[in-house]
Amino acid sequence: MLLSYIFFLLSWTSIAWGLSNRPSDFCFGGCELALGIFTFNSTTPDHDHRSRAQKACDNTFQIPSLYLCLRIYCTENERLRGLDAKNETCRREAGVSLPPWEIVDQYGEEDVNRLRHLMEEDIEGGREGSLSEVVVLSRGLFSRAMYYLWVVIIAIGLSSHLGQYLLTSRHHHPKWQSLPGDDEEGDTMEEPSMKWKRSIFDKPYVLIKRYVTVPATFGYKRSQNVGWCTIPTRVQSLAIGAFVGINIVLCSCSYRVFANNIYWPRVSDQILRYFADRTGIISTANLPLIWAFGIRNNTLLWLTGWDFATYNNFHRWVARVSTLEAVLHSLAYTVMIVAGEGSVKEAWTYYLTYYQQKYFVNGVLATILMVAILVASVYPLRRNFYEIFLWLHIVLSIFVIITMYYHVEIFCGYTNYIWPCVFIWVFDRAVRFLRIISFNLKFWNTKAVTTYGSRTNIVRMVVPYSSSFLKPRPGTFYYIYTLNSWTFWENHPFTLAYSTPELSDSSPSNSPSSSLSLGTISPPRRAASPIHANFNLTTASTPTSAIHIPESAALLTHSQETTTPSSSLTFIIRPYNGFTSRLRISAIHRPATQRVLIEGPYGETQPFHRYENVLFVVGGTGIAVPLSYLSVLLNGEARTRRVGVVWAVREVEFLEEVLGKDFSGRGGEGNVEAEVEVRLTAYITRRGGEDKDDEGEGMGVGVGQEISMGMGRRVKVLRGRPNVFDEVENAALEAGDESLAVVACGPGMMADDARRAVVEMLGRGYGRIEYFEESFNW
Repeated sequence: MLLSYIFFLLSWTSIAWGLSNRPSDFCFGGCELALGIFTFNSTTPDHDHRSRAQKACDNTFQIPSLYLCLRIYCTENERLRGLDAKNETCRREAGVSLPPWEIVDQYGEEDVNRLRHLMEEDIEGGREGSLSEVVVLSRGLFSRAMYYLWVVIIAIGLSSHLGQYLLTSRHHHPKWQSLPGDDEEGDTMEEPSMKWKRSIFDKPYVLIKRYVTVPATFGYKRSQNVGWCTIPTRVQSLAIGAFVGINIVLCSCSYRVFANNIYWPRVSDQILRYFADRTGIISTANLPLIWAFGIRNNTLLWLTGWDFATYNNFHRWVARVSTLEAVLHSLAYTVMIVAGEGSVKEAWTYYLTYYQQKYFVNGVLATILMVAILVASVYPLRRNFYEIFLWLHIVLSIFVIITMYYHVEIFCGYTNYIWPCVFIWVFDRAVRFLRIISFNLKFWNTKAVTTYGSRTNIVRMVVPYSSSFLKPRPGTFYYIYTLNSWTFWENHPFTLAYSTPELSDSSPSNSPSSSLSLGTISPPRRAASPIHANFNLTTASTPTSAIHIPESAALLTHSQETTTPSSSLTFIIRPYNGFTSRLRISAIHRPATQRVLIEGPYGETQPFHRYENVLFVVGGTGIAVPLSYLSVLLNGEARTRRVGVVWAVREVEFLEEVLGKDFSGRGGEGNVEAEVEVRLTAYITRRGGEDKDDEGEGMGVGVGQEISMGMGRRVKVLRGRPNVFDEVENAALEAGDESLAVVACGPGMMADDARRAVVEMLGRGYGRIEYFEESFNW
């Protein structure tokens, strides 16, 4: 850090003395001034009789030390410029020339490492003692420490992602296992044959899931907001805590202060200056991390398997820490400027003189703008006024980059933290545009058909994708822009419910196609469904009355098939305010055709096909997640034997529509589906209007009984809200020694209940249960 402090010192004194403030002067001046603090002996016989100027030009220890400093810290241009100026001074004032640069060629990397490295604590004795050796100036790594930390965190995520893949793809047959502390109970419950052959990694992996990766940080809430914020998962909190901790440590330690400092005689001034420098450097160094974690096209997403919400949490916390450090940096400098200036009026007058300097004004503005972004990013504003939040975020961030650049441009090397932010932003925007044109080269001519059902309160958007280079994948989402709107720049993410790939004129083959492998969503086999698109559930007013299914339910007609593009994406959208409300209004009377931009796909397809059992716990339009994966789970190539869907849905009409249009037609061939048990348990949380009577002959099914839909599919309809814990517990009991994936996509309480239930099942010894949460959080 010694050299860093000298760089900052020179930048201030050069302004005060009217010297050149080119960055090339700072590096050479920093090395020369830092070494000038110390007294060097010499092997020259007349050393004691030589002038100070002569000693500074040919000292056998000082000059090699200066050359090594230049070689380590400065560029060739900085070195040549500085040495030319110094050599001219030596000839003019001392009548000697500098020794040739080649005198340091003898010092290799190992030789330099063996030399004495001067630290801050060596300054105090620098004038009193003398040096009889070639030395090297130290330079701290405080600004790099955060990057080392995030490299470690990302490496852990990458290892975890790879480890999970390897563990779920092993070909052994693990059995039910107990955890430490559960052995006594487990021995009374399980048969000897249920003990499994444990790998040395199995027990640690289960313990890590139970105590680190799956649970909420404190107690229960993770997806639900706590006041004005949400609490990350425990593993995310550990990563964020490590980052905050290392920033606190780096801003608090290793300040070497002493009396009679030649620049800041008062110890308090030294502390303020060093603290201000340190917090400013680290705050600036955090900026590229903020930009890297906040973009959509983050390569770390697929490297680690962590979702957008995880990196969004990292983005927010790095930004908070960086902003706090910027505020502390500004406050420390302000106190140092006004302290010791006599009266308040004199101190204020002296402080105002700094506003004549461009770097100071821009530093103040950058701090104010960073605080403004932080205030404008509170959870209620993000959630309720997202477009206002987004535009404030973009505009203020641009001004932060501009003001930060002009604040640090006079300091050597610190613009290297600003340019990466610009490059990251440009890269993300460029890739986003490439995603749009990869969906349709004539991106301005993509037309979507939007429909709205007043009884279901659901918007359906169908978008043709036959020209897309990137094929849809299960579990992914797309950003949708509507060009017909005056707010054409506005875009929002929507999960893909399913796609209908283009079919040939010939009849589909009965054998599984290679296109049905993971990563491609197969077409719905509507002709295999015994349920009509206008499928109707007739409910009575009491919970004990029957649900009637019309016997007149028939196959979808050819005319109905042709109303949907042969190759299309289907999105199921619940309209609220803003963007989705405008979609609803556009199609409230009749289906609307509008030009859209489609950006995607984003997200990762989870390996649910590797699990024998999959349980989806979803609410409302979260039904899109199981719909998108059904084709993969039922294509005959998956290990899956049982698929359970627990769905909390408000309107019975929405349930009828999904059963008729979506659920009944999803999957593979009939003989494949018969081998996979698919069970949908729907909970009607609100009545859909007055009771209706089925006029045709029907088959009455009591509430709580199952309806067989053929091909291994069963539907149970209940009233009220699901007991998520019981559903997960029953799925774990049913799975037994088999693997189980629990997937949550719904309201915060539902996701938190599912998470807590999985943690409990891990504690009971169901080590092969995994938890996945499909959500998109800003």
